Amino acid sequence: MSKSSKTEQIKLIVDQTLAGTPFELVLLEYRKEGSAWVLRLYIDHTEGVNLDHCAEVSHLVSGALDEADMMADAYTIEVSSPGVDRPLVELAHFQRFVGERVFVKLSRKTEGIKQVTGILRHVHGEEIEVESENDGQLHKLPLELVAKATLKPILEF
Repeated sequence: MSKSSKTEQIKLIVDQTLAGTPFELVLLEYRKEGSAWVLRLYIDHTEGVNLDHCAEVSHLVSGALDEADMMADAYTIEVSSPGVDRPLVELAHFQRFVGERVFVKLSRKTEGIKQVTGILRHVHGEEIEVESENDGQLHKLPLELVAKATLKPILEF
């Protein structure tokens, strides 16, 4: 089984485990770091994420993965909040954060750009529109070309 298909199977189990709970899986990473496997889960909760939430999700997911008996290698599970620069991975993430400041990096140039920071203005089907803070231009970007996208709030202290 390839790493990507194993990651997809793990994600399916995690999604099923968190369905009906107040937790949202934002991003899942499963990778070898040094000689150890690490399963990293970034979660969200309507009231924000605290340490008890992380422990609860870790317990739920560990139990579900043990029950599914699909983790042949020893692994460490890490659960945390997505942070202020929350990754935008799925279409629903982009729809939820329309009007927010984002950073988008593309897998290849389109509309003369490879990356843009600005306001996420619209989501239309499989395309997002970001108004560049550099020149005010509205860029229409296909989601299939998005290599990385995160929120980029301006923090004032």
